[in-house]
Amino acid sequence: MPSLQIAAHLVRRTMGSRRGLIMNVIVPAIILSVMAGLFSSIEGDKAVIVVNNTDSGILGEYLASSLQKESLYEIHSEPSMNEQQLKDRVLDGKADAAIFIPSDFSAKMLEGDQSTAQLYRMNTQLWNASLAATLETEAHKLFSSVALVRGADRDAAVDIAILTALLEAQASPHAILANEEMKLGKIVSNPTMVGLILMFVMLLVSQSIGFIMEDREQRTMARMYTAPLRALDIAFGNFVGSMLVGTIQLLIVLGLTYYVFGYSPGIPFGEMLLVLEFFLLATVGLASAVAGLVRNSTQLSQINNIIIAPSCMISGCFFPLSMLPDFMQKLANFLPQKWAITAIDRLGGGSSFSDIIMPLLILLLFAAVLIAFGSAVLRPNRTS
Repeated sequence: MPSLQIAAHLVRRTMGSRRGLIMNVIVPAIILSVMAGLFSSIEGDKAVIVVNNTDSGILGEYLASSLQKESLYEIHSEPSMNEQQLKDRVLDGKADAAIFIPSDFSAKMLEGDQSTAQLYRMNTQLWNASLAATLETEAHKLFSSVALVRGADRDAAVDIAILTALLEAQASPHAILANEEMKLGKIVSNPTMVGLILMFVMLLVSQSIGFIMEDREQRTMARMYTAPLRALDIAFGNFVGSMLVGTIQLLIVLGLTYYVFGYSPGIPFGEMLLVLEFFLLATVGLASAVAGLVRNSTQLSQINNIIIAPSCMISGCFFPLSMLPDFMQKLANFLPQKWAITAIDRLGGGSSFSDIIMPLLILLLFAAVLIAFGSAVLRPNRTS
């Protein structure tokens, strides 16, 4: 079959030699896997927070215990340290942040005055800004609870027994809100590593299509063995060859990432490979369509620079999509990266395979439309 011969030729061109195997497959895979390992180690390190609760009342104790429940931080209780020693711990780099709960925290709250805990940090970052917001929220919740127990009379004494019962009820709610239709994971809010993998796939596919452009420019593609050829045969053969090369590269990358460097986005190896295979289908279709619109490899490289990086940014590969304007969020629906991230995120959130059928079908639709377009415009007689 002519298409299979074209596919085999593309695979040989990419990794048939020792140099091609090392430079086109192994080295890129190792680089990305090392990045994943470094990212995993950084992601796994929790910020160290030292806490000193000098308040002997119920509200200070409640605030300190609520901080202990935060899984994002490593909380160290230091009751023997004063406020200055907490600051010094942060300045010396022995702690990422320090929290000091003043001795009159509960007394002020019970008297009807707002009180807050002091947060000390070297600079403002996303994680400690979130910690500051958590402290403010918890303090406001305690103030509201005191006001609720006191009632309309601001001069009335607060019943500590009722306040204790209310705080205990808030600490262990009996009803929670759950979205069973679409369980969200952590990928959408922190897509960096998955986004790098997706961009890696697009760059490698672009490299495979580059060989096709080179053959078309120099008229050295193995068409002499299969002539006469239809455009569909050429496009399908290149498509299959790129898929084979991409699949081998994905197996190496995911194997190193999962089993050597220990990074996992929270889903099994097989499910991750399945989603990336569908994304690979869409990416190869996109690359084939682009290759059919340009006349030489230089133009292809320029087009790829315009397409790959900006489309990854718009589709939420490097930062949450919610940070972008509404029109860009709508534009992301026309990019395959967005649907790959959505599928991985749903799996990471505990969803089943049936919950990702729609994103996978959309990726398949991308592939079908683009490969059909590529077969129509990718013709061997077009020269530079």
